[in-house]
Amino acid sequence: MFGSLRKQVPPDGPFYKQRSWINSAAFLGFLVVMSLLALLTSETDGQGADATADDRDTPARGALAGVSGPLSPGDPQQVRQGPDGRPEGCRTDDRDTARPTAEPEDMRWKKLGAIMVPSSPSAGPLRADAGMWWCYAHTPMGAVLAAHIIPVQMSGAAWRVVAEQQLVPGGPRDRFVADKATPDGVSQENSAIERFAGFSVTSYSKASATIRLLTATPVGGYLSMSVSVRWRDGDWKVAPQDDGTAYSSAKQATPGGFVMWGG
Repeated sequence: MFGSLRKQVPPDGPFYKQRSWINSAAFLGFLVVMSLLALLTSETDGQGADATADDRDTPARGALAGVSGPLSPGDPQQVRQGPDGRPEGCRTDDRDTARPTAEPEDMRWKKLGAIMVPSSPSAGPLRADAGMWWCYAHTPMGAVLAAHIIPVQMSGAAWRVVAEQQLVPGGPRDRFVADKATPDGVSQENSAIERFAGFSVTSYSKASATIRLLTATPVGGYLSMSVSVRWRDGDWKVAPQDDGTAYSSAKQATPGGFVMWGG
């Protein structure tokens, strides 16, 4: 009534030669290959993420030499010590131990906050993190540059970390931190500085130095003040005065006896 149904004839040959079985096997093989590739890619990405995290933990990654303008904002990372006792990534030429009678030949002015400070690709600072410049040569000129730069940093937003890492520990540092953290007692560390004009190395040894800074005033005169630095943990650090300030009291001065910047 409905017509005759055609009888299906089974394909010839064993099942593994049949087209449908071959297609199914190929598809399953494709899934296995893609699964293995996804697994390998996931492991590689994980290693890359770990490497990126390690890079973020590395302190002061940028070299300061050749950089103009202020540093980008942010908090400095903890500066770690390398196997040679110096901060990790800090290498300087420390052969010139004579007291300087002129500015470095490679001296450059850089802006730090609102103040222009002297720097040198050979004497320092050679490394920079956000808000903190570090890695000074273990020489009189390295001490001179540290005495100029470290106190200026104390007016920046990252002053707490700078105080921890670039001020000599002890009662004077504690007094500086306590005063700086008090709203009504914020110290005006740089209020007497209009422009750095010169310097003099009052005393120097491999362990400590005292540097006199000559600053120009807006009315054309000069002031001088002293900064003490010590070699500690492989870099120069400022030793605050007993009252917690970085500078001694400013006094009127003349350029006589100073090495003049730009002179």
